Amino acid sequence: MSTQYRAAIIGHTGQGNYGHGLEMVYGQMPEVEVVAVADPDPEGLAAAGERTGAARGYADYREMLEKEDVELVNVCPRVVTPHAEMAIAAAEAGARGIFCEKPVAASLAEADAILETCERYNVKVAVAHRRANPYEQHAKRLVDAGEIGQLQVLRGRGKWDQRAGAEDLAVLGPHIMDSMRYFAGADVAWAHAHITQDGLEVTLDDVHEGSEGIGLIAGNSLAAYYVFANGITAHFESRPGDTTAKVNSRWFGFEVHGTEGVIALRNSPNGEMYMHRHGMFIPDGRVQWERVLIEEWEAIPEAERTHHSNVLIARELIQAIEEDRDVVEASSGRDARAALEMIMAVHESHRMQGRVRFPLVNRENPYEVWRRESA
Repeated sequence: MSTQYRAAIIGHTGQGNYGHGLEMVYGQMPEVEVVAVADPDPEGLAAAGERTGAARGYADYREMLEKEDVELVNVCPRVVTPHAEMAIAAAEAGARGIFCEKPVAASLAEADAILETCERYNVKVAVAHRRANPYEQHAKRLVDAGEIGQLQVLRGRGKWDQRAGAEDLAVLGPHIMDSMRYFAGADVAWAHAHITQDGLEVTLDDVHEGSEGIGLIAGNSLAAYYVFANGITAHFESRPGDTTAKVNSRWFGFEVHGTEGVIALRNSPNGEMYMHRHGMFIPDGRVQWERVLIEEWEAIPEAERTHHSNVLIARELIQAIEEDRDVVEASSGRDARAALEMIMAVHESHRMQGRVRFPLVNRENPYEVWRRESA
């Protein structure tokens, strides 16, 4: 296949780097040529240029976008702070598709600005969430086919590691929120949440700046309850737990509860899937949990599965461009904003001390508003 698309990579060594290998996604896609990479760190730029095979390197991503004629732009830094300005600059420069690291933005106002600009210029957006994993796609098909009866409840959790609570919600929550909304097949109607720090209700004294540019956060323990427009409910919790990384990676995931069975999805992007073909999942000696294996995926070495997930997302982004449609199987910009809204609703509900309805009226960080109103 001849090259059809030209891609540019935006990273920032020391300030988010190139999260989850997003800069390497086109290495096995002959239809895409990486023509340029931008990184203000000289050593990081040289290394990224060598890794990606980019012909040209730039210290300033804006200069790169001005000089290079590209269809695809990857916004790679894990630090969230520059995502909005990078994505908006790419859309205004003529990109047709943007592949962005999660979370898509630090606030709903920033996410709104990204989507408004991309819609104005008809730019497709894909975000590196976990729903592109083959196990989640397979489980979604089973749920839609009625294999576990009528869908009722979704239960999600992060890793419960040293980031427990608000940071777990901000960093890993986007994956779970996006997946739960994907399985529910509807938008959230309202949410209610409660946040504590060491067992005590969070106050303004607990508010601090989160890592990786996620903004103001508070609390090392939280519980959230969501009601979707179609009546399905969902829960998310994060509390201090074991800090053993291997254990916590397998805790990371969610369950899908139906009237005739339960599906558990864990450890993305490696992927683990289990089924319990009974509406009651309490062990009774008759119905056992079954491990579901997708042989093609299991044949891929674990160290390479994140890359393969990224390739699945990138290919769907290109399909969306060619068919002039939104990203569907992976997470689109709209999906990413909806997941971020579910996260912000946790803090907004705690600030308001009650139920919050969607779409959220407050598009700022709830703690910024709380601080301003308490000044």
